[in-house]
Amino acid sequence: MKKRLVVCLGYLLTLSACSLTAPESSDNQIRTMSQAEQKLSEITQDKSCDASYQCRVLAIGEKACGGASEYLIFSSKNTSTEHAEHLASEITSFEQIYNKQNQALATCQHLLPPQTLCINSSCQEYKLIKP
Repeated sequence: MKKRLVVCLGYLLTLSACSLTAPESSDNQIRTMSQAEQKLSEITQDKSCDASYQCRVLAIGEKACGGASEYLIFSSKNTSTEHAEHLASEITSFEQIYNKQNQALATCQHLLPPQTLCINSSCQEYKLIKP
């Protein structure tokens, strides 16, 4: 069982370097998962905000047993929400294909989406500190 878990974690760690080719539908389509991740990182880099309503959270990817692989905080002030959602969907599709092709295993620990606030003019995760 431990060996399978280690193998699964190895797959997940190398997943970001995966270069699966997406089904062809247009010339402008993102061709690899790493390209989609790079583009999403570029367009969501500016997390500046004027108010908390501009802070958004995207579920990205899909674990083998369901649920998002990660969450990304971004600001809709300078990032097109539709474009970011499209890229997140591309990444999720790549991970679904990878999981099917490789019969991937996962820890099945589901991640909760972070809560966000505009703090010091930047979208940030807000963690409630319990006394």
